Amino acid sequence: MAKPYEAGSTFRPAFLFLDKEQRAALSAYYGYARAVDDIADDPALPDAEKAARLGAWRAAVERIFSGAPAAVPLETELAGAVRGFGLRPEHFLLVLEGVAQDTAKKNYETFDELKTYMFKVASAVGLACLTIFRYKDADAGLLAEKLGCAVQLTNIIRDTAEDHAAGRVYLPARDLRRFGCAPADLGGGSNYTPNFIELMKFEAARARGLYSEADASAGAGNRPAGGKRPFAVLVITELYRELLAKIERGGFRVKDGRVALTAFEKGKALFYAWRNRRR
Repeated sequence: MAKPYEAGSTFRPAFLFLDKEQRAALSAYYGYARAVDDIADDPALPDAEKAARLGAWRAAVERIFSGAPAAVPLETELAGAVRGFGLRPEHFLLVLEGVAQDTAKKNYETFDELKTYMFKVASAVGLACLTIFRYKDADAGLLAEKLGCAVQLTNIIRDTAEDHAAGRVYLPARDLRRFGCAPADLGGGSNYTPNFIELMKFEAARARGLYSEADASAGAGNRPAGGKRPFAVLVITELYRELLAKIERGGFRVKDGRVALTAFEKGKALFYAWRNRRR
């Protein structure tokens, strides 16, 4: 399943609004996140080999924070990001725990259970990004939690069939039962039952609620929403909102192939982010 740090992803335009040091730090951090995710997602690797390679990355994180010599160039870049922006071990270890979970856990019973996973693979990434964006307001933790989950749930909705083909069902089993769906109903093909569409509508509404909660989290910093947040945060928010809206406009036909934003749609999201910044 695509994570927020997928190379070439919807997230990438946000890089354009960072300074040179921020881009270098974020590129290094995303390089780490993508490297460990690729290990967990590689169908050719036995589970024992995945565990060994993820364990090697845990050792690399220990080296980065202990000041020990780097084993590969990416470790050197990550050490620079840690020194320059104050990244913390949990920014790395939570992601590592989340992708390791993907090697063993194939489904989730409740949304609360899914949120724990999403916090590791998405909200922890958000916390690291906000640190690199030099955002230190009181609402940073809540913003990262809510926006990370909103982005990840958007990706889960988009990648439902792809994940099913890989043997994973992220949408909560309780939700499937509520709407009369079986895991097989999430698979590929052109069978879009009314039950499936109602399930997708429910999950999309939940994602929109998380975006709204992320917006409202500005109150924790005792200031108006939006205006003082880094522009990159507003860009990420509007890009993924637009992606979710496109999925909805298309009737949730997520089994037909991965939904992606056009250049025009990305431009529209950038305009909305600019407009929100001026409010």
